[in-house]
Amino acid sequence: MSQDIDIHDELVKVVREDLASDIVDIDESSRLIDDLGLDSVAFAIAIVAIEERMGVRLSERELLECRTVGDIAALVRTHREALAASTAETGSRS
Repeated sequence: MSQDIDIHDELVKVVREDLASDIVDIDESSRLIDDLGLDSVAFAIAIVAIEERMGVRLSERELLECRTVGDIAALVRTHREALAASTAETGSRS
């Protein structure tokens, strides 16, 4: 659960700080285009910010398939889990 809170908090920071948005209520169901007003430039900025803040690599295609903040959170969670599994597997081979 705390990982989910961390991801949500970081995504809110991306929206507020990196995308300079003053939207107050941002939750898992917030729609990226309709509620947050993201456009193609904002998506590009968001990809870089999410990768830097959360240590994951996202493709533009993956992010464009997301419709809500919750979709992005799930994507980040999946990437983090895959990275952790890969790191554990690599560590067990040493």
